[in-house]
Amino acid sequence: MIICNIIKKVSYWGLLLMMGVSCNNNKKSDEALISHLSRLYNAREFSELREAIARVREPVEPEIRFFVDSLTDYMRRYQSEYPFTENDIVERLERKGIECTVEQMRQWEHSGQLECMLIDGKKRYFKNAPYNLVLLNDSLAAVAGVKGLNDDDLGAFCVEHIRNVFAESASKQPGQTVCPREFMLSYSLKVLPGNVTPGSMVSVWLPFGTRGSERQTDVKLLRSSVEDFEISARECPHQSVFLQKKAGSDGAAEFSIVSKITGKAQYFAPEQLMQSRFTTIPDTLLPYLAERPPHIVFSDRIKELADSLTDDGMLPFEMVRQFYYWINENIPWARAVEYGLINNISEYTLDHKHGDCGMQTLLFMTLCRYKGIPARWQSGWMLHPGHVNLHDWCQVWYDGVGWVPVDVSFKLQRSDDQRIREFYISGIDAYRFIVNEDYGRRFCPPKQWPRSEPWDFQRGEAEWKNGNLYFDDWTYNVDVKGL
Repeated sequence: MIICNIIKKVSYWGLLLMMGVSCNNNKKSDEALISHLSRLYNAREFSELREAIARVREPVEPEIRFFVDSLTDYMRRYQSEYPFTENDIVERLERKGIECTVEQMRQWEHSGQLECMLIDGKKRYFKNAPYNLVLLNDSLAAVAGVKGLNDDDLGAFCVEHIRNVFAESASKQPGQTVCPREFMLSYSLKVLPGNVTPGSMVSVWLPFGTRGSERQTDVKLLRSSVEDFEISARECPHQSVFLQKKAGSDGAAEFSIVSKITGKAQYFAPEQLMQSRFTTIPDTLLPYLAERPPHIVFSDRIKELADSLTDDGMLPFEMVRQFYYWINENIPWARAVEYGLINNISEYTLDHKHGDCGMQTLLFMTLCRYKGIPARWQSGWMLHPGHVNLHDWCQVWYDGVGWVPVDVSFKLQRSDDQRIREFYISGIDAYRFIVNEDYGRRFCPPKQWPRSEPWDFQRGEAEWKNGNLYFDDWTYNVDVKGL
């Protein structure tokens, strides 16, 4: 991933991760330094980059120090995400009863099932590469006994819940929320000893529920471990509770909040959405039709795919259904590299032919926007019993109806009833904790250092005076109780 415009120190990290380096600094020496360091970073020549950084003499301009510290941070992220050698992969596969040849390794790499990259000229493999390979390769999955998303108890739970949604919706207005479920969420984040100087102030942003959504009501903060806290303004796209405290004598610091929400299911019947035609889009919706580099770009590849799946006579819902089916059949779910290291998530997903929920969703949104269908991001957590986890989905807009939820990664359900099978094309269950109404936007209050996750916000964020605290500097825990 190429770091851009760090010298300008914009308020959130997402804008820093674009293609190319652009600097308005008038000092030629600073420009030359930034260009040299960026070239090494982009080539992932990290050993040489560390040596070059070590030669940067103090004092330097604060912006240069920020730039250098950020490069150091991101080198660490790469090496955390790609820790394995080829021998490591072979050993881990053998433990699963899978023997492989060099030729098979190359085939898996070429297919995108086995993710790797060159770092310092040596091939390094993604930390979840063995798991993903087994998940994505049907013959290997059979050997290892791995099951997909809808093959376990979650699939059966969703089908039963969907039946309840249909039963309760029968007496309601189209699209009216139903099946309310109350949840209490206890979230804690602990900065591990030794990562900050004892007595230093630590700042954290913990996920909080969005307010104003008809699908999530009664959002309340019940308790906080820190007396002084700040809840994001309602209009902030990333909802958080901001806390600060000084680290203890060992450099550790622990934070916790308890919040409450009521989640609700929502469903729009396809026959209702088929009434929606392409029409003049209100100005307020134009951002949801636009490209948004680096992850939503109408590349020739995106255009060709979208055009191949649609024709000029199709209605918006027919196009949405086509995109959903194509992703369901061609982009299986798999664990993802940290988003901050991905240049263009939609293109990356097409390259690797798999992706996690956020990657599938951004690809789906890009296809929709290119074809003139407004699409916007939502994310937070899935709260299904036994399957609490980070999760991303989206909404699409239909004229005369409004915003309709779509969850691409929940896939077509295992049912002979087409309404149940296609539920997540135009509906969503009640087991959601909505934290974000967009991705890669400004925090409230803003972070001073690069975010650990520059685009999404689910696990929390932490920093101190000397920099960002990355995911391996702290642990987090979420406990969910149905009320």
